[in-house]
Amino acid sequence: MKKIMNTSLALSFALLLSACGMPSSEELTGDVKEAQEKVKNVQVKVTGKEEGSSDYQVNGVQEFDFKSKAGYINTKMNGEELKMYHDGDETLAVAGEESTKVQGEEKKYVTALINNARELQQNPIRYYQKYDKNLPDEFDVTEKDKEYVLTFNGEKDKKQKIVAGDAKAYYKITNQGSDTAVDLEQVKGKDFSLVVTIDKETKQIKKVVKNQSYSVNVDGKTENSKSKQTYTYTYNQLDNVTKPKVEAKAAAASTDSSTETPNKEKQAAYAKEAGQYVDALIQATVYQNTDQFVAKHPNQQDKKQVKEKGEFQKSSFVEFFETNFKGALSSLSSNITDEQLNEVSSAFLKALSSTKYTIKDAAYSDEDDAYVVQVEIQGFNDASVLAEVMTPLAEKYQAGELSNEQLVNELIDGVAKRYREPVELLPAKTVPVHVVRNGEQDYEVLMQDEYLLTFAQQS
Repeated sequence: MKKIMNTSLALSFALLLSACGMPSSEELTGDVKEAQEKVKNVQVKVTGKEEGSSDYQVNGVQEFDFKSKAGYINTKMNGEELKMYHDGDETLAVAGEESTKVQGEEKKYVTALINNARELQQNPIRYYQKYDKNLPDEFDVTEKDKEYVLTFNGEKDKKQKIVAGDAKAYYKITNQGSDTAVDLEQVKGKDFSLVVTIDKETKQIKKVVKNQSYSVNVDGKTENSKSKQTYTYTYNQLDNVTKPKVEAKAAAASTDSSTETPNKEKQAAYAKEAGQYVDALIQATVYQNTDQFVAKHPNQQDKKQVKEKGEFQKSSFVEFFETNFKGALSSLSSNITDEQLNEVSSAFLKALSSTKYTIKDAAYSDEDDAYVVQVEIQGFNDASVLAEVMTPLAEKYQAGELSNEQLVNELIDGVAKRYREPVELLPAKTVPVHVVRNGEQDYEVLMQDEYLLTFAQQS
């Protein structure tokens, strides 16, 4: 979703207004976001310690391929080693000398852990932004040789909200694989710190140091947890994500059909479901309709869980739009209020509501190792719409006719007004959307920009 509203036009406008010198927190996190989204794969060295009901040292390695969605986690806790692997078709776990293909609830548990870790390691800043949408603005920036260092400076209540949200997400997963359930409503954040080291040249994340503390309620008893973790990153050096070896007898014993390479009949069925998922996802994001997300989603057995996912996609789309809009106007962002952001995003959704689309076809692609859904879209020229408002305002600003506050007010009012007016739909264009299978009747679109940038076209 990185380019929705974060157009070259908006970026040029922002650069025109920006002063030289040390980049702001928002500017730097925007550069980091773009750099991280270009990464193909990553290997992460993990070190840390945990203090709580049981104390332990953590060492390990995590590997992720962001195209295939393959993930590998190797964790050593006080000498005990656990390996997990998931690639969309196969899920493996190795504990000590015991290795197996996992299935059923255990597969969901392992898959969820790896997917969550992959999201974190692709961009930790974006990951924690789920719990604090203004997080890109809330870092102190310092300079050190060939690096920038971002230190989170959020208020205490924001730190508590972030760590509580992250802990709840973790325990929501681990509750599936444990007989001892954590009461999610009783998770209380205490403190959180985040220091991110950035390579000046590439703008890629080199290292992350995270400290957090919180309390949980387990079977009626309060337990306190305090941890420190350090992640060190190496990019685009993996030929393949490490895949643990599974004992032949364990592999033979597995009867879970979702771990097998699907035959042509199953591929056709999965492709149909992938098309249904893209249809549902477009409804939740572009049209903000979670009822249609539920109605069109391939999983009709657990509608409560599906609705929760739809609500997440719906709100995330708006939050990312507002963040990108604000980030595109970097040097003016401090003058933009939440009410103004809400006004622009609401108007943008109004413009999107007039667009049209049709799911044309879906099939498995051996070359892409993904299901490719063909979507025919009639979108509008977003860059042209924005230029109508931004170009004359930029000229007035450069001529000294507008203050920063006046520029922001006129820009917000003008963009919102223009989005609410009729937009001309462009000729229909068919685009491929790549989808991976993420468990039974569960799918994931690799890059939402594949369809979003045709609904709101940037050239």
